[in-house]
Formats: sequence, C-alpha cells, structure tokens
Amino acid sequence: MNIAIVPEAEKSANSILRADSPKMILVMSSTGMFGRPVVEGLAKRGLSVRATGRSEKALAALDAPGAELISADMDDPSTLPQLMKGVDKVLVNAPMDDKKEVRLRNVIEAMIQSGHGAKIVLLTGGVEHDDELGTAGLATERLMRSSGLPWTVVGPQTVMETNFKPFRELIQAESMLMSCVGSAKVGFVALEDVTNAFINVLDSPKEAHVGCEYMITGPEAVTFEDVATAATEALDRRIIYQDMPRDEFRNLMLTEAGFTEADVDIEVMCHLDAFRAGKAARITDDFTSLTGKKPKSVREWWIANADFFMSA
Repeated sequence: MNIAIVPEAEKSANSILRADSPKMILVMSSTGMFGRPVVEGLAKRGLSVRATGRSEKALAALDAPGAELISADMDDPSTLPQLMKGVDKVLVNAPMDDKKEVRLRNVIEAMIQSGHGAKIVLLTGGVEHDDELGTAGLATERLMRSSGLPWTVVGPQTVMETNFKPFRELIQAESMLMSCVGSAKVGFVALEDVTNAFINVLDSPKEAHVGCEYMITGPEAVTFEDVATAATEALDRRIIYQDMPRDEFRNLMLTEAGFTEADVDIEVMCHLDAFRAGKAARITDDFTSLTGKKPKSVREWWIANADFFMSA
C-alpha cells in the first residue's frame, strides 16, 4: 500500500505533502466512525485524499491505497496549518464530545488562515438537540457561514450501527433490545449510506452543492418495537424490546456499559432524550438526490448484519 506517515514536526523540502495535488481532499478524524470509511472510499476511487488523526498507528491501519497519512491534533491548532497545503475540500468532522465545538473551530480557522479558499464540508448531526450539543452545533455553523469559504452541510440522522450493534451480547444472551425512548419514531440510517453521501459530495466539483444542507436518513421512521420485529425476522429468533425509565437506563449505562458521569449524558442520554421528544423522526430524500440510490431500511440492515449478531 502506497502510504506514508508524516510526523507533525517534519517540514523538510522532501516532505510528502503534495501541495500541487489536484483536488486534494482532507478528511479530519480519519480513523473515526465516519472518517474511516470516507477516506477508504475516496482512496479506492483513486482520488487524492489526505487523512489525519492523532494516532500514527490508527492511520497506518487504514485501507486507503495512495492516501497521505499525516498525524495532527485538533486540540493543538499549531499542528493544523500543515494539513491545508493544496487542499480543495475539507470534511470537517470531530468526535462527539464536549470538545467538539473547539476542535471544529480550530479546523475552520486554520482553513481561513491558509488562504487557499478550500470548501468546508461540515459533518453535523441530523438529530435536533436542545442541549449543549445543539448549542455547539449552532456556534460551528455560524463560524462556517461567516468564514467567507464555500460550504456544504451533510447531517446524518442517527446511524444504525451505534444504536444496535452495542446490544450484540444482550441479543445473544437474552434476545433483547432495550432503551428509554418509548414509542418514539426514529429515522435510523445505515453508516454505509452516510458514507456514500459524503463521498458523492466530496467527489463533486468544488462549486457543486455550495450553500446546500443535506440530511441523510433512512427510508422511514420506525419505533424500537419495529426494530425488534426486523431483528426477529433477520435472526430467526424472537427479539423483544424492553423500554425502561430514563434514570434506570442511564444508571445501566454507568454500571454495565462502561460510561462515566463525565460522558454518559453527551454521548448517550442527550441523543435518546431527542429521540423520545420526536426530534429524530424527520425523513428526507436527500440520500437519493445525492446518489441516485434508495437508502437501506432497518429490515435490510438487520438482514445484512445478521452474522455479526449471531456469530460467537
């Protein structure tokens, strides 16, 4: 695989940073849930892609032929200017935690300061939040809109992988899904569809999609009871959904799922609160508009992922 790691301090004349590369695409948080498949997909299309993250080991594990792999840290703005050389578009993306706003601001400010006029492709949540995540998202969008740079927003609705895969052991042991959202409907979307939407935007001419905002959703909003029905069909065993009081579910996340008081609300509960309030039910045809394909349904997702849940 034709890849190389460029340490933050390396600035030699022989650096592999190809400032003259055509249509170089920079992907932030390249080893994360969204960044990894986007980098790998772009590279496999033969596009010029620059991947970045803090861990050189994680970057080296990417299946991204020909990609530039450059270590940098969004918490340290001094490491970001090196990433902007020759860049045409940037997937602005950061982990979903209490540092997200600061990290995204650091990236956008580095883009502005570079003077290259690269296009911002902002990954933002498709679920409406009346909490600190929502406040942070609005602040980032205000900076983006005032930056003077071309921009496009792509907001995936909540993805099936993070909502369902954590229940693998519970499904195997007790044939059960659980949450605390009642009968609320959610427009779950497959990660593969989110990835394809981003790749299509990033592979388009720079002037395409400017000023557009896309929300990527599944084909219909469903309840967790509907999810259990789809799982039952795919796994050929009866899966039940157990709805719990919010406080009991939160405590379960602390005692059994490994979350702490510092992260359980921003990483788990705020999303479920939004689900329960009906703020994740919106359905759009944006995925089809971008890709010409139909989004994967919950039923199709469970069939495709049955082996994951049934294997030892």
